[in-house]
This record gives sequence, C-alpha cells and structure tokens, in this order.
Amino acid sequence: MDQPDDDHSGTGRKWLFVIAIGLGLYGGYCLVQGPRVRDDADAAPRMTCDHLMQKGPGTHRHIVLIDANLSAGKSVSERDSDTGALEMYHPLYPAHLEQEPQSAAIGLVLCILAESERRRIRDDRHERQGLGWPGLGELTVEVRMRADALPSWARKGLPAKYPGIQLANCWVATVGSDEPTAERAARLCLHGIGATSAAAAALVVWWLWHRRARMPGRDRIE
Repeated sequence: MDQPDDDHSGTGRKWLFVIAIGLGLYGGYCLVQGPRVRDDADAAPRMTCDHLMQKGPGTHRHIVLIDANLSAGKSVSERDSDTGALEMYHPLYPAHLEQEPQSAAIGLVLCILAESERRRIRDDRHERQGLGWPGLGELTVEVRMRADALPSWARKGLPAKYPGIQLANCWVATVGSDEPTAERAARLCLHGIGATSAAAAALVVWWLWHRRARMPGRDRIE
C-alpha cells in the first residue's frame, strides 16, 4: 500500500520549502540594501589625500579618495592560516607629487581586508602605469582611526619597513569591509533578483509537489 505522503517525500518537500523561504529572505534583503548602498555611495564625499591628511574625514565614515598612489615599498601583512583572511597595510601618498615623500611625511596608510581588493588594486595600478597615468583610480574607503591603533604586528612592521613613519599622524583608509560603491549596489540588486526568482520557482515546485501528494486516488493496495 502506497502512503499519500511517505517520510522521504514529506521531508524533501519540507526542505524545499525552507530553502525557498531562505532564498526569499536573502533576496528581499539584497533588494532593500542595494538602493541604500547606492545612496550611501552617492553621498560619500570625494577628497584628495592632502585634504584627508590635513583635515581628516570629518563626520563621514566613508569617503572617495581621488588621487591616491601606493608607496614603492613593501606591504606589511598577515593571513589567517585557518580561514585565509587577509590583513594588509601599505602607505599611500598624493599622486600629484613627483617624488614619493620621506617616511616621516607619510600621512595615509591603506588597509586591505580582502584578497579580491588586493588583486583589484594591483591590477588597477598596473593598468594605469601602462597607460602612463599617475596613481590609482578612485578608492572608496572607510576612515575611522589613526595608524597607532593598528594591531601590534602592524605597528612594529610598518616602522621596520618605513623608518621614521609617524603612525600617530597617519589616517588608516580601509577597503574590503563592504564599502558603499556603485558596483556593490549593482551586485546586491542582481543577487536580490536572482534569489527571489529562485525562491519563487522553488515555491512553485513545492506547491505542485505538495498538491500531487494530496491528490485523491493515490492510495491503493497491491
């Protein structure tokens, strides 16, 4: 005798329903956050390195650096052996300068918290160098602390590679911590559309599956 709703079929439908709800919640979150991130990206002020070093970020958590250049020296970094998470620090200076400043005059340190951002910045620098353009493209960064508040290994490593650097005078500009950019807003919207579409499809399949399991006449004795 077939059961109208055997254990395996019932469990499968339950999991499909749970997955559909999860996708729907994630899609809704992305669709709500996408416009917010876009608004935050539009509201982030554009600053030169000189302006940031002299006046700080003010009340703004995120800003767009428009003329940053990477020091020719080496980075200081650590990578988590378990997760592979990256934390890297590298001095910045204004791209309009013909010569890199002495370490004592450095006023900005770039913090990179994602391998994807490290590669993006590296590729951007190489592309601009090939075109003969100075510095990096615009960088949306989070600015919230001075370099003397960095982890102890970074506070030791930066002076070792850049003797004379005054960490207490350096702002830290961070990338890789979900800064508001037009690209991130677009990704959220795409994820939202994809997830909600998948959720709708899963719910349709769940409903058809559930309806078929409840149809009369499926019970029979063999």
